[in-house]
This record gives sequence, C-alpha cells and structure tokens, in this order.
Amino acid sequence: MSSNVLSAYVHQLEPVRLTKKETAALQWSARGKSSWEISRILGCSESAINFHFCNIRRKFGVKSRHVAVLLALEHNLIDLH
Repeated sequence: MSSNVLSAYVHQLEPVRLTKKETAALQWSARGKSSWEISRILGCSESAINFHFCNIRRKFGVKSRHVAVLLALEHNLIDLH
C-alpha cells in the first residue's frame, strides 16, 4: 500500500491520541509479537491487550491491527527501534 492509500483510511479532524498501553501494544505488534506475547511483556492479560487493540482500531477507524500499525508508523506515533 502506498502512503497516500494509507492516509485515505484516516479521515479525522484531530490527531489520534493513544494511551501508553496502546502505544506499547502497537510498538510490540510492529515487531511481530502476538497478543499473548505482548501480554507477557507488558504484564497483563491477553484479553486486556485485545481490548487495547479494539480501542486502537476504533481510534484509527480501521478493522485491521496491521493497518493500525502501518498508520501509527506513518504518523510517527511509534517506531521500529
């Protein structure tokens, strides 16, 4: 997907605001970690991580965790370092 196509997914007047847990979950997901792995890293339940991803997808207006990760990268909300 090109950058312009990804930008078409987000039609918001205000920037997306993520909590610290949402940011951390996206950061780990961008590194290829599953919900179960992220839950162990962050010390919470897998269902809590899935709850965070539900909120993340809602905030970005997308249906895919992967698209949310791409948009977060595009908008410099997370990085791969």
